Amino acid sequence: MAMPKISKTIFDSSLKLARTPFDVALGALGGSDSQAKLLLDRAEAGARSATGVLFADPELREEGRAALLATKQRERATELREQAEVQEREAAEREARTAEAAGKAAAEARRAAEQEKRSAEKRRREREARAKKTEAGKKEKAAKAASKVKRANAKAEKTAQLEKLEAREESIEAKEEAAATEREAERLRQAAAGAKKARKNGNGS
Repeated sequence: MAMPKISKTIFDSSLKLARTPFDVALGALGGSDSQAKLLLDRAEAGARSATGVLFADPELREEGRAALLATKQRERATELREQAEVQEREAAEREARTAEAAGKAAAEARRAAEQEKRSAEKRRREREARAKKTEAGKKEKAAKAASKVKRANAKAEKTAQLEKLEAREESIEAKEEAAATEREAERLRQAAAGAKKARKNGNGS
């Protein structure tokens, strides 16, 4: 026997009155789509179905079945939404970790590049220092060689001057000796002539 129209209205009002405090509390807490709200909808759907079976009211049973199906669909939607939120959070966390890793990799790459730059600059300075040292060594060797040549040239020039002076002195001595010899010869010649003349004079007397 189907439930009378008046009794069904009273039943609906009773259900609404019974769940009103819960709906108000859930609304105040922002839980209109919470698990508690879904449980409350399930309870209402169950009550409608059970009452429909009790009074053999197919319309009430259908209302209960439709309400239960709608509740299940909302539960599924809530599950899917929660899953999507979880996936979104995980994706955000992965993105944050990836961004952090990328930032660390970029920072490490910058540090490595800066270190390589400093190493290259150090190697360049060392090469320049070695090149300057080598060049200075070459210049020093060249200066020493030039100084050695200059000293050798000065020594050779001095030796040549001494030899020239000695040759000049020897030439002067030779000339003086030749002049002395010539004077001695002239003296001897004159003495011989005098002696010869004296002998002539002696023989003539």
